[in-house]
Amino acid sequence: MSNDKVLLLHVPNSIAKYGEHLMWFFEGMLIKLDKNSHKTTPTSKDIPAIIEDLREEVIEFEEQLALNKFDENTLIELMDAANFAFLAYVALRLQGVEHERKTKTPPLGL
Repeated sequence: MSNDKVLLLHVPNSIAKYGEHLMWFFEGMLIKLDKNSHKTTPTSKDIPAIIEDLREEVIEFEEQLALNKFDENTLIELMDAANFAFLAYVALRLQGVEHERKTKTPPLGL
């Protein structure tokens, strides 16, 4: 049995119709984060360096979109950009920035 953590998330009814897209998007993000987990984590960089990486990923997405939006890599480039936004979030949290939960439902699986 794996030691992987399972996260269960509440998807509000207002966006439930996107549930499958959210699942695939998050799964893709996790696959890419895992694939690159051997690298020195970008969260050790300062925020401007992470922002620059995020900008590069947005440019890569724009280039892929112009080249062929129907190629699966277009979606993967979006996941890469989202991952750098996530890494910036983690870096800020590690630096002590607080984030008050807005939902009353506790996160499951943690």
